[in-house]
Amino acid sequence: MKPTIAPKKKPAKRAVKTGSIEHKLMKLHNRIKEAYLNGGSNYKNIGDGKWVMSLISDVRTNNLTKLCKEDMLHCNEMWRKYD
Repeated sequence: MKPTIAPKKKPAKRAVKTGSIEHKLMKLHNRIKEAYLNGGSNYKNIGDGKWVMSLISDVRTNNLTKLCKEDMLHCNEMWRKYD
């Protein structure tokens, strides 16, 4: 009896490309969420998280590859804040 040959499987695609704007914003959102869950029950954290999620949804819907200067500066400020 011949052994059955299984078809080759394709590797799974990444949901978000590593190093993209969306990936970096998701890492920022996770860091904000982590700061909130680790005892920093501050309402500013919630607002920052919502702002980042709205920015992520804009990047996804409009296929953005660059952010405007104001958004970039605000994100850099939050990276320093939640580091």
